[in-house]
Amino acid sequence: MAHKTLAIFAALSLIGVVFLIYLAMTFEPPSETRTTELDTPIPRPVTTTPDPAPTITETEPAEALVEVDPVEITPAEPEADLPDAEPLPSLNASDAELFARLAEIELGASLMRLMAPDDVIRKFVVFVHNASTGELPQLDYPLRDIPSDFVATEVDENLFEMDPATHRRFDTLIDTLVSIEPQAAMSIYRAFKPLFQEAYAEIGFQEDFDAVLVRAIDQVMEVQLPEGPFQLIKPSVMFLYADTRIEDMDPVDKQLIRIGPANTAKLKERLPAYRERLQAGR
Repeated sequence: MAHKTLAIFAALSLIGVVFLIYLAMTFEPPSETRTTELDTPIPRPVTTTPDPAPTITETEPAEALVEVDPVEITPAEPEADLPDAEPLPSLNASDAELFARLAEIELGASLMRLMAPDDVIRKFVVFVHNASTGELPQLDYPLRDIPSDFVATEVDENLFEMDPATHRRFDTLIDTLVSIEPQAAMSIYRAFKPLFQEAYAEIGFQEDFDAVLVRAIDQVMEVQLPEGPFQLIKPSVMFLYADTRIEDMDPVDKQLIRIGPANTAKLKERLPAYRERLQAGR
């Protein structure tokens, strides 16, 4: 379960990675343009009517002509062709460029150590789509597992309590995510947006991926976390919340409980900056 929690923050605060996922072709491919040729117009004869000669009276002397030096006009030099933006790599070959771009931003190297080693864009897209509905994918998260384990204290036979150490496992991750400058992360997401869109189409959706990211962010922003301590039971190999109202919450909501109220508050404070940029298309 720990790796699921790790993935949600990255996705929702980095857009774009991860998240949203940042990453080297810095520009989107230029839009195609189309030139339409028009028929050359046929010149029409022009008839001019001479103006009547001016009448000069004795009380109105004619003005003297002023000789003007000719002005030499230098023809403007043709504009140099602007270089075409480098094309994006294919979706299958996007990881190297993604990581190269990520390494260029502040704290990018720290984030890179948390990310999955391959197929990042596809994994990110699947994660965000699921998170936008309150769900979490079962496999292929865009981030690596957290190295430490879930911590619970036994208080009675088959009754446990979530230990605050469980929340602290995520402190470094959350602090890294909320410290990344949103505009830096978004510039990388925008550069790779066509590949995110392509990956989303692969799983059968044509909606603008920006809107999906906004819904995923809203899932986090709208969560009202219950107060702890949280009691758990362990009927098999996995812990469950003893309170069925908590156990029946959406998976995204329950993952936020695991990172703890302090880390959730940090995340909610940073996410609006990404939401604003996504809605403004920047």
